[in-house]
Amino acid sequence: MSYLEKIESNALFMRRKILDISYQSGHAAHLGGGLSMVEIMSTLYSHILNFDEDNPHWVDRDRFILSKGHGVLGYFSALLSAGIISDEKFSTYLKNESDLIAHPIMNLDLGIESSNGSLGQGLSMGIGIAYAAKKIKNV
Repeated sequence: MSYLEKIESNALFMRRKILDISYQSGHAAHLGGGLSMVEIMSTLYSHILNFDEDNPHWVDRDRFILSKGHGVLGYFSALLSAGIISDEKFSTYLKNESDLIAHPIMNLDLGIESSNGSLGQGLSMGIGIAYAAKKIKNV
């Protein structure tokens, strides 16, 4: 399967999962925010980002910071597509005591690098993470 075919296949899978889980949740969901980023997330999680789905705490992983919290369904579906979260975990979206709610909450075990909600918050957080990594590695 070519890169483009894999991206398209993942994007279709993610769209279906977003629509299914938003319907099953029984709550209002931010469909536009999640659906608007599917191709980008599919590309990132299938070809660009370095991560280990079996070791989400891997020190040399790439970090993805979602700056628009309303896009959370696009993010969660990408984590599902990449094998970082299970379908069972994904199906808990917006349920009582779920880790998957309307805005991401930092949980490295689930591959979620940051809590957010405020638009633009991700830029300053990313700069802080990059600066800290640079200081730790003394580069």
